[in-house]
Amino acid sequence: MNILITGAGSGIGKATADYFLSLGHRVYGIDIKYTDVKDGLIPLCADITNSEQVCSIKERLSDDGVCLDAIINIAGIHKMASLVETDYPQLKRLIDINLCGTMLICNTFHSLLSEKGRIIIVTSEVAYLDPMPFNGLYSVSKTALDCYAQALRQELNLLNKKVITIRPGAIKTPLCTGSLTDTELLASNTELYKNQAGRFLGLTKKFMGKPIEPIKLARLIYKVAVKRNPRLIYKRHRNFGLVMLNLLPKRLQCAIIKLLLNKK
Repeated sequence: MNILITGAGSGIGKATADYFLSLGHRVYGIDIKYTDVKDGLIPLCADITNSEQVCSIKERLSDDGVCLDAIINIAGIHKMASLVETDYPQLKRLIDINLCGTMLICNTFHSLLSEKGRIIIVTSEVAYLDPMPFNGLYSVSKTALDCYAQALRQELNLLNKKVITIRPGAIKTPLCTGSLTDTELLASNTELYKNQAGRFLGLTKKFMGKPIEPIKLARLIYKVAVKRNPRLIYKRHRNFGLVMLNLLPKRLQCAIIKLLLNKK
């Protein structure tokens, strides 16, 4: 199979690319940079938010007569932030990468899909949950991405093309460990939430749970790519604390979080 993967240079994307390569498939990997190149991998260095770079890759693949069996959207970043203190360029950058970049990739490459080709979009377990404080920007981007996946599913279904959503929980990647570092930075830099951000860091460490290895998600992505009739949505390694909190009325959720983070 010919597989296009975004974010293939590290984390979940790299684990997924490596897994496909180990089974003899050809991977066209898009990432901002590469440190490890293997046989069967065609590294394509590009910023997925840059339309000129993305379209240039599309032209190259078209000229080579490449027909894609799957487009797998994994590239993304994380940012713990105070929504009212973070400057606009940082807000926009996360939305551009996590949402608009995927939209650009799908819009550009869908015409290269084979007759039975499919699009896989990796969102997050937070995509369908009420946001937690300081994780709102990431939640907004992933919720919007999840909504985009459903909208794209409805449209491409009319053309007999599959769009599958995968919502993973914590995965052992630089993005996951970076979320804790981000929270520490937030606690030291915020002016409005000095006490709350510090307590939130403690809660995050306590309730995040043990992240799973990227290979476990890579195996699921492979299954979704090759299965004849995959489910429309897959969930993997959910945080049941967040799931249970989400079942409560929103007013009660706010009261509980306020009590925990304002506790003296």
